[in-house]
Amino acid sequence: MRKILMLPRARLTAVTAVVYRASFAAFGASLAVMLCWSSISTAQSPQPYAQSLSNIGEYPVVSGNLRFTDAPATDESQSLLNSSAIEPASFSSGGSLFAAHAAPPPDPCNPGCDVAWYVNYDALWLRREGDKRFSLSRNTTLEDFDYEFGGRYTVGRLLDCVNGWEGVYTGPYEWERQGTITGAANLQSQFQVNPLTGFTAADITAFNNANTHTQFYEAKMQSFELNRKWWTWDVLSTLIGIRYVDYEENYAFASTSAAGSGLYTEAVDNRMVGAQVGADILYPVNLRTSIGLRGKGGVYANFDERATFLRNAGTILLNTGDEDVEVAGLIELGVHGNYQIVPSIRLTAGYEFWYMPGVATVPEQSPSVLTPASGTTVFNESDLFLHGGSVGAQILF
Repeated sequence: MRKILMLPRARLTAVTAVVYRASFAAFGASLAVMLCWSSISTAQSPQPYAQSLSNIGEYPVVSGNLRFTDAPATDESQSLLNSSAIEPASFSSGGSLFAAHAAPPPDPCNPGCDVAWYVNYDALWLRREGDKRFSLSRNTTLEDFDYEFGGRYTVGRLLDCVNGWEGVYTGPYEWERQGTITGAANLQSQFQVNPLTGFTAADITAFNNANTHTQFYEAKMQSFELNRKWWTWDVLSTLIGIRYVDYEENYAFASTSAAGSGLYTEAVDNRMVGAQVGADILYPVNLRTSIGLRGKGGVYANFDERATFLRNAGTILLNTGDEDVEVAGLIELGVHGNYQIVPSIRLTAGYEFWYMPGVATVPEQSPSVLTPASGTTVFNESDLFLHGGSVGAQILF
């Protein structure tokens, strides 16, 4: 009977999931191809002085990894606009943009840039939205998740002026909310039973007509990245990389009544690993300040797990679990501003948004009707939305 009732829902869920995830994968693949082609084309194309320096004038410019300094006096044959190649500053051959202008090297990234490493730190406050009214007690709801502090740590290595690698760790994050309510044997739970499915009202006596209801709900997240990066004159950078995201949730519902004590727990863990692409676009406002847009998007295999436990008045009714592999994703979008203190140090601040489809959450697992089969299937169709602000610094050396 259970299988017959679940068949239409299972088919609808499967069809929806296939269409949704196929579209998401196609979007990710097309974005990867576009960014790869853009990076390769830009790295191989000559950069005319007139195009690259049209807004620089006579002033030194400091912007991230590449620095332009004043040009020495030259005649018309050596003028800026008549040249067909540009050498980024910070090269080890003198450090001046025009040190080798009379006879520019055939390879503008040989012998290389002075900057070889960079370290970024961002203090990032993120808030998990959604599930504001989730509660297994009919008499109370839980408070919203708040902004929680975490860090984003980046270490990068420049192979030359265009190519590099970086590793990024984000986290750890831990959101919590909890609440307790008391009553004189008048508290009721959200649990429902049906004698035809195996459980009766006698199996949840500790949760109904109760004296106290206590709930605890937490979510945790951390992320690891390894990215291959390309820079284009410090106004555009693109990346392709791999990423691992660990997102888990834990929930506990404790109750006491004249019949005894009851405990219901639910735990889900999403371990997501896959590929991502991204880009960062900068717009110089003045000699020290710039603003930018940053974005990343990835498609992941989600190795998710679920564990469910239910005890009523000393009797264990559920101790089940499940695991599965499904498709998930993560999209990051943000705006940020940069202020250059000295050529090797700049401060940053911004606000960003994270969207994570295809994850398993505790509210999604909560059964509408308790049965002996509750907890034996993990559901991973939830969409998470995170957002928050950041402040940080970058050091070049």
